[in-house]
Amino acid sequence: MLLILTNSDDATADYLTEAFRCSGVEFQRFDTDRTLANACFRYRVGSPELRIDGKWFRPNEITNIWYRRPEHLKHPAIPETPEGNFIIDEWGESLEAFLAHVPAASWMNHPANNVNASHKLEQLTTASRLGFEVPRTLVTQDQAELLEFYDQVNGKVIIKPLSGGYVARPGDVPDSHIYTNRVEKCQLEKLDDLAYCPTFFQEEIQKDIDVRITIVDDDIHAIELRAAEADGSQRCDIRRNNMADVIYRSGNLPPAIEKRIRALMNHYGLRFAAIDMAVKQSGDWVFFEVNPNGQWAWLDLAGVSQIATSFVHSFTKVRV
Repeated sequence: MLLILTNSDDATADYLTEAFRCSGVEFQRFDTDRTLANACFRYRVGSPELRIDGKWFRPNEITNIWYRRPEHLKHPAIPETPEGNFIIDEWGESLEAFLAHVPAASWMNHPANNVNASHKLEQLTTASRLGFEVPRTLVTQDQAELLEFYDQVNGKVIIKPLSGGYVARPGDVPDSHIYTNRVEKCQLEKLDDLAYCPTFFQEEIQKDIDVRITIVDDDIHAIELRAAEADGSQRCDIRRNNMADVIYRSGNLPPAIEKRIRALMNHYGLRFAAIDMAVKQSGDWVFFEVNPNGQWAWLDLAGVSQIATSFVHSFTKVRV
């Protein structure tokens, strides 16, 4: 039995569950914003049980857990009052107790491993230690350090967020997405606000192509992404324009890069990850970051990958 932990608005889970149905994969979906209304929990020492949609499950019956996009627990009959919040907390502890009885090897991915693999700066340190080329990087609040770095990389500097890069705004004001941007020399004339926040700068890589690498257990899918700036060069941030003008092509990894990717996955204990890399104009590969719970379905829908098939294969195996 595969248990899917996500929310009701997860389009990727919708896409993959249809593939599971077509392939005969037995699964149970748990949407954290809906399923509590049809759930029940009970426990005796050594024997937790969880009922979902009228069926009782024991931890030893869960062969895989797909930890997709769970959100805060909700129950339509429980108000958001102090007492209601207490009930939700009790539910949360009960669910976590049940899930804690499922071996970590059965998770894709275990949430603790996701957390450990989600820090961009630590990722750069680990990737460099494993032999990846990484961009020269500076995180600073000091104007002098930034100006020195700017000169060291001959003015080829980009700035990007350390965290998610998403700014939620109240009411009808549109939310904001913070992309990777070039730092222009004129922007260095006023840096007073740099002191307020650690800011992430990197050497801009002269890219030939971006490569999105999706790993599902033993399977690796490498997809080349091309999109041009006005001068014909590869776009600084491939995600701009909602990726509407991106050209996709299935690619291959050099054996040395594949070896390092598998070492990275083993280091973090991940069964799934999406890794962003680029191929420089010189032909060298550069590591940017790993997302242990990244998006991938759009690549299948673009017709350049069969990542859903890899999930089906993985979830029809019994984890030991």
